[in-house]
Amino acid sequence: YDLLSSFDFMASTPTLFNAGTLRPQLSSCFLTTVADDLDGIFKSIKDNALLAKYSGGLGNDWTRVRGLGAHIKGTNGESQGVVPFLKVANDTAIAVNQGGKRKGAVCAYLETWHVDIEEFLDLRKNTGDDRRRTHDMNTANWVPDLFMQRVASDGPWTLFSPDETPDLHDLYGPAFAVAYEAYEAKAARGEMRVSKTLRAVDLWRRMLTMLFETGHPWITFKDPCNIRSPQNHIGVVHSSNLCTEITLNTSDTEVAVCNLGSVNLAAHVTAQGLDQAKLARTVKTAVRMLDNVIDVNFYTIPEARRSNLQHRPVGLGLMGFHDALQTLRLAYASDEAVAFADTSMEALSFHAISASADLAAERGRYASFDGSLWSRGILPVDSISHL
Repeated sequence: YDLLSSFDFMASTPTLFNAGTLRPQLSSCFLTTVADDLDGIFKSIKDNALLAKYSGGLGNDWTRVRGLGAHIKGTNGESQGVVPFLKVANDTAIAVNQGGKRKGAVCAYLETWHVDIEEFLDLRKNTGDDRRRTHDMNTANWVPDLFMQRVASDGPWTLFSPDETPDLHDLYGPAFAVAYEAYEAKAARGEMRVSKTLRAVDLWRRMLTMLFETGHPWITFKDPCNIRSPQNHIGVVHSSNLCTEITLNTSDTEVAVCNLGSVNLAAHVTAQGLDQAKLARTVKTAVRMLDNVIDVNFYTIPEARRSNLQHRPVGLGLMGFHDALQTLRLAYASDEAVAFADTSMEALSFHAISASADLAAERGRYASFDGSLWSRGILPVDSISHL
């Protein structure tokens, strides 16, 4: 109560909305991966509705859904691709408006090799066929390193339908490059039903053009998210969330959940600098609060409950950074401001990891700890060397 009432720390919006209610859905973010069949697609849309009902923000990975022109075995027809289903997901987010408290919000992620990527780039445009636009939904590119390497070398880039390249979705790093190049060779021999080759640079320019024109799709990077993931021993990160600050594993049996809160940095700074002792006290209590959310939370779907209790992810952010700079009389674009950002974030990270370790000693470590980067003594700041 002292932390919240003083604004030293602030819980996330769903926690504020739903704490103390009959259905205390306190978690902020839910990440899903959409299966490549009608049952899976519409289950994902239903899950979106149930999660949004209690103020959850959504990130959907659509990369597995087959592209335009792909074969449908059950009807011997051709797929209409991912875009019509994205339109349904967009309209669902508007229809289920978080209990009348605020608009529903969802972000769709698609990997750069998907054959529908060019249409995906156009989803937020204000011109063209409105039935193939999603004006209310965020979109994001999920970019493998190999694509950026092809851009740098002005090489070709081949688009595929994921029903013909099902392993690319779960692969990253060197393993992805080997599999992708094998599919490219297969396409060159005419052995792929759906494929298209273009200059990587041309696609990159279109991605940047759309980003400048519409603000979407965002650019997010698949390989660093997975290689540096503390949980890469037990799954794959297929997307981020609505606001792109969370990277968690998703699968058919796990809907990733994150529980968020923000430290108000401005309340921990005086003209003399950062109050380390106060920050340590705030973070220790904040991490305990976030961990408590996992246990008292109301889960609308079982896949979210299973994931959250297994991995117990929490996200501690900050706000009031610019206000803190004002107190310190530092210009935002100065070297001193950069140094303060480095110092303050290192302190926040240290106290959060320390508080989490204390909780593990008190309550026991989380179920999937063994084999994680944490268990091997590799902290997030160390994992950069693994790239």
